[in-house]
Amino acid sequence: MKRLSPSPSLDAFMSISQPKEEKSSKKHQIYTKEFQAMLDGLDEEDSLEEGGQATEKKRRLSMHQVKALEKNFDVGNKLEPKRKVKLAKELGLQPRQVAIWFQNRRARWKTKVLEKDYAMLKANYDALKLDHDNLEKEKLGLITMVSVYISNPIF
Repeated sequence: MKRLSPSPSLDAFMSISQPKEEKSSKKHQIYTKEFQAMLDGLDEEDSLEEGGQATEKKRRLSMHQVKALEKNFDVGNKLEPKRKVKLAKELGLQPRQVAIWFQNRRARWKTKVLEKDYAMLKANYDALKLDHDNLEKEKLGLITMVSVYISNPIF
């Protein structure tokens, strides 16, 4: 599963690796391709019972519902039972749908946080490695200078 990229360096890499037609359409997307595909797939999927009979289609959330859920997630990413029931009634959803949406959203949020932390740690590591390499070069230069001085004293 492809993850969201919160870091500018990863965004820069992604923009280099994507075809040009994807770059221009990316500006107009609200969600990542994977998330949008998942939402689109909810419209197309039919659940089959064990007997092989088709059940009710899974419904895709409307933009209004998604925006309201996102806004509530920003307020708090954990749902108390009363808040879940109230939100479900306001949006015309089942409380279970709201709970599952929050659970999935927390998983995506956690992934974004981990990627952001990784990008920060990698940048710190790269800076430290560069400093280390420069110090090693400086050390070798000093050792060479000392050995030349010892073998050819100026006195």
